[in-house]
Amino acid sequence: MNSSDNIMATSEMLCPRDNSTLVKPSLDQKSVFSRNGISHCPTCAGLAISSHSATSEFCSNKLDIMHDGFKDEGVPVSLCCPFCQSNMKVRDFAFRKMDGSLTELIEIDGCPNCSSFWLDAGELQRLSPPSGNTDETPSTEAGALAIVFDILFHLPFVLI
Repeated sequence: MNSSDNIMATSEMLCPRDNSTLVKPSLDQKSVFSRNGISHCPTCAGLAISSHSATSEFCSNKLDIMHDGFKDEGVPVSLCCPFCQSNMKVRDFAFRKMDGSLTELIEIDGCPNCSSFWLDAGELQRLSPPSGNTDETPSTEAGALAIVFDILFHLPFVLI
């Protein structure tokens, strides 16, 4: 178990936007949350993603590659990483579609110290059609957004 895993296992993770306690993925079920290492905020529907908690080797490796783009690049932001409490950086990225074009840019906050990221709900909402359900809770919305992430993450990505 590495230090990031230990932090996740022993401490409460907080949303970097509103300090709500994040809902950790359940390791006993094969869900989109556990496969991709996604914790979510029950208040704002943001997604905390960590390569160390992803059960999918594909996702874990891709997140590690994405992390390389935050070690020396990115603009510092006033958000603390929910996994290791380091100051995060922000970068734009896009997914490359099958026809070679890029999706709309998405802003992602990444931790330069651990392979963790924060996606605000609004970032993925721009790429997915609205459900039309006005009674949707933040946890339901986070689930839908995690599925969008899961699908998009199979496409190549480009850090801008």
